[in-house]
Amino acid sequence: MTPMMSRPAMRLALLCLLIPLAVWFWALLHGADGHAVDLDAVLAGISGAHPLGCDALGRDVLDRLAEGLQLSLGIGLLVVGIGAVLGICIGIMAGWFGGLVDSLLMRLADIVLSFPGILLAISLAAMLGPGVDKLVLALVAVGWVGFARLSRAQVMSLKNTPFVDAAVSCGSGTFYIGVRHLLPNIAAPLLVEASFGLAAVIIGEAGLSFLGIGVQPPDASLGTMIREGTSLMLVSPLLVVWPGVVLFLLVMAVNLLGDALRDSLDVRGDVR
Repeated sequence: MTPMMSRPAMRLALLCLLIPLAVWFWALLHGADGHAVDLDAVLAGISGAHPLGCDALGRDVLDRLAEGLQLSLGIGLLVVGIGAVLGICIGIMAGWFGGLVDSLLMRLADIVLSFPGILLAISLAAMLGPGVDKLVLALVAVGWVGFARLSRAQVMSLKNTPFVDAAVSCGSGTFYIGVRHLLPNIAAPLLVEASFGLAAVIIGEAGLSFLGIGVQPPDASLGTMIREGTSLMLVSPLLVVWPGVVLFLLVMAVNLLGDALRDSLDVRGDVR
């Protein structure tokens, strides 16, 4: 698989990002306020003052879309970042030390994997209660496993290589070997894992917020906007369409970027 084959995916990803980016930049330029209530504009249609109309409280839909996009993407990046650090540390420890440490850590990962990811996240979020911080904890508890298993497999394939043996013979410590030698050599597949994980977290956050156990009103996320719009679908269906389209395009763009990264970095090792 050559880097040339990733170009169509990259172009399509950028095309899918156009609408979310346009929403974001509009908010930055105009100072979006998705909490401003205007009772005279309840369920107002598309106009110059409100390019995408207003919701049931007279709040500008475009402003709320911008805030929801920022919140959903911010939660996704935070969850992936924390999950990556936690999972990579666990995976490197399991792969490097092996034995009992490997068995204990991987059995913990197996326990998490034995539950459907979204159902486990729903259960944890319901137990912890609503709120962004609880939502992040619930999603991190599910999202670290992929990083751990991938980094463990990569470390196990590298720990007996000559450059690692040379570092050990020079007296380098475990932490130094992990950061200086192992982590740079496993970064490519982990970067691809992070890109696909980001798409999964964005969908998970939207699903939990849609169920009412994630982001809470008056804060806007793409999931809460869809939930608020479902009760008014017969009156104003665009209240569901706009956040649904932005969510679809955002997740599609992130997945396509992951495909492009995978092809460019050749982490699958395809030989032609």
